[in-house]
Amino acid sequence: MVELVAKRYAKALMDIDSGNKIDGFIDVLDGLSSALAEPKAKEIIASPLISIDDKVSLLLEGLGKSADPILVELMKLMGEKGRLGLIPELTAILKFEKKKDSNSFTGRVESRKKLDATELKSLEDALSRHSASEIKLEQVKSDLNGVKVEVEDLGLELNFSKDRIKIALLDYIQKAL
Repeated sequence: MVELVAKRYAKALMDIDSGNKIDGFIDVLDGLSSALAEPKAKEIIASPLISIDDKVSLLLEGLGKSADPILVELMKLMGEKGRLGLIPELTAILKFEKKKDSNSFTGRVESRKKLDATELKSLEDALSRHSASEIKLEQVKSDLNGVKVEVEDLGLELNFSKDRIKIALLDYIQKAL
């Protein structure tokens, strides 16, 4: 339910501003989201003892005097509707929509040994062809005995584990007997 409401605000922001200021909006809202992640800030936003005007003015002070009028109105509207707690969800949706519009996604590769640049590039190219999107992969060292590739925004996950293949092979042999 929360995500559906946040999607409406994100759609309205993207409709009002056709991409010219969205990056700036995302930066500002990302800063507000990290501030709202603090326990004290969550308590203030959720408190029924603090007036809506005080909550909104507190957030607007964080934006500064040169804040975009669209964001100021958004904060006021979200405050009136009691939805200031949706700012982190709104930010995440705007980031995803921005990635979707540019058709560019990032993912990660987990393995014990570091892949060289050509292997990483060929993996990026194969995933890009498969998903019809531009995919950039970053490498993360892990204890995994194999390779795991994950592009979370697209829901792609590939896992080539030696242990998993060994278990599957043993299971197949046992079923064949």
